[in-house]
Amino acid sequence: MEYRFNKEKHLHELLVNDEWKSLTGCTTVLSILAKPALIQWSANMAVDYISNLVFNTPNWHWKDTDWKKVFEEAKTAHRRKKEEAGAKGVDIHSEAEKLVKGSIGAWGGIIDLNTKSELPQIQHFIDWAVKNKIKFLESEKHLYSKELWLGGITDIICEIDNEVYLADIKTGSGIYAEHFAQLAGYELMLKEMGFDRPIKGHIVLNLKKDGSFQEKRSVSTEDAKNFFLACVSCYRLQEKFNNQII
Repeated sequence: MEYRFNKEKHLHELLVNDEWKSLTGCTTVLSILAKPALIQWSANMAVDYISNLVFNTPNWHWKDTDWKKVFEEAKTAHRRKKEEAGAKGVDIHSEAEKLVKGSIGAWGGIIDLNTKSELPQIQHFIDWAVKNKIKFLESEKHLYSKELWLGGITDIICEIDNEVYLADIKTGSGIYAEHFAQLAGYELMLKEMGFDRPIKGHIVLNLKKDGSFQEKRSVSTEDAKNFFLACVSCYRLQEKFNNQII
């Protein structure tokens, strides 16, 4: 089975009968889940955009304002905020990836005790790795499943006390159940690709934009896998139903 990651389109693809076919991403599957907090956040972004204009813009006057334009821009304020946050998140992921790959190449997966970073998020990550005696096995591992027709990239495969964990780095406001479902999806793909060691659990590391740090672990991998597979089933049924609507 020939696999590739199309960076330009950000798509995981499999070669089928001499034609590249796009796989569904894990995060796309999990979009089936309702996110009420995200809806409220989007509304808050629109209000913040207008409030900032009214209260923080020098010499502002409502009579001189093109309100139609303001309202249109307020509608997309959440998207711009997400893109800005996403850019920062990519930077954090990139720095963590360089650190992990460097430790694998130079120190057998163990971070040097003298390693320091000017970025508070990365320093938290270093401190976490040192404190827990993490041995990194792989970074940014590309995964796919022909059976589930899925693709994804897991941030970290590591060992703690000789037991294997999958870990994912998040840069948003918190850690949520769907993050562990995502890791369960990665575990399913990893196993299908032939990884033969038991997976002890899943770890989510929240390297927040404000510099704070949070870690949560789960060893309920069977529950997480069932959670993820239920999302896959719902997503495929929705996909099938949408294609049948006339």
